[in-house]
Amino acid sequence: MKILPVNLFLLFFLTACGGGSSSVVEPAPDPLPKPEQITFSGAGSLGIFDPSLSRDPNTGRLWMSYSSVDASIYYAPSLYWGVSIRLAYSDDNGVSWQDTGDVVAPNVETTVGPMTETHPTGDIPAGSQGIWQSETSSLIYDPSAPVAERWKLIWHQYLNANLTSFFVDYGWIAMKMAPTPSGLATATPVKLFGGVGLQADNSITGSPVFSPTNGSPQIQLNTDLTQSPGGANLADLNFCIFAEPGLLATNSALYMAIYCADASTVPTTGKVTEYVVYFRCGGPCNMTRSASWEYLGRLLTPGDAQTATGDHHFQAPALVEKNGKTYLVVTPVNTTSGERYNGCRVYEFTDVNSNQLRRNNGNLVEVARIDGDAGTHNGACDAYSGLDGGFLLSQFGSKGTADAFKIYKSQVSLP
Repeated sequence: MKILPVNLFLLFFLTACGGGSSSVVEPAPDPLPKPEQITFSGAGSLGIFDPSLSRDPNTGRLWMSYSSVDASIYYAPSLYWGVSIRLAYSDDNGVSWQDTGDVVAPNVETTVGPMTETHPTGDIPAGSQGIWQSETSSLIYDPSAPVAERWKLIWHQYLNANLTSFFVDYGWIAMKMAPTPSGLATATPVKLFGGVGLQADNSITGSPVFSPTNGSPQIQLNTDLTQSPGGANLADLNFCIFAEPGLLATNSALYMAIYCADASTVPTTGKVTEYVVYFRCGGPCNMTRSASWEYLGRLLTPGDAQTATGDHHFQAPALVEKNGKTYLVVTPVNTTSGERYNGCRVYEFTDVNSNQLRRNNGNLVEVARIDGDAGTHNGACDAYSGLDGGFLLSQFGSKGTADAFKIYKSQVSLP
């Protein structure tokens, strides 16, 4: 249905009711500003995606970690690409941005194999063209941490070999900590969280795996946790494959929402069931210690997505705080057109220390909605209090072209 502009609608109504030409018609409200693309030098040759925002309380500078997308040495841009994580900053609340020149988590392209894995295509053969990807980062300033660990970056690191992603067998959530954002570039990475299906030889930094991060995960997040206040069922995690983490730090705790693909559903349905699950770590949080973490439960289910948006499930969670309220930002995923991101939705926590979001008769109450170009891959949003242009939205364009990956100021803000 096409909605008439306010002034034309009123004119039609007044005329139909005999108001005549003497009636005063209110002017239409000013339209919202159009989304504005964020551009700066130093970004990847194919563009930027997946922003995560945090502010330095000492300087007021706003920092952004983002996925920088470049052409691969192995493949044409129309087939595949390499993804690394870089840093940018803004001294004017996001009006303009500048890349720091720091690659805090590079992609690594190298031949790998032979490697054992459980993917239906079979083991990874010797001489496979491998790309260790680093993407979907979350950047925070943690006020309760020791000074040397105040800035934290976590991200999804996984292997793509021969155009197949092996994020079950060779993928984890990695972490760096440093006293400053720029210090993250030279900080030593660790494997923080592992999930179900991770191969034991993921820690081999030489041949044949060439893992870019040494060691095994500090925490098997699907099995190592023992605390679940509020009655959350730890068995929810047993078969989780984890990706796309989102962090929030307060003076008293650190919170994480993260995507979980439940592999236990594959034998009966032929596919995984996707959830957004939620954790808390009391401050000062020792992130590498399993006893520090509490499982708070499932925040969102596929049923929530189907009811709220008509899509299959939610991904790409981010946690945002404004005026004493905490919000969950997620991306609905449309599986009828591949795994297409379908904008962003924002929901409010009734209590940040529980897995309860505001609902009306069991249905999620939508606080804000951010839409990209209709029918395209867009979403993975983030925001920060005082940010110019509202939520930042990731928008995918034409595959294989320069600037195919973009970040926009959506002009949609939290109330």
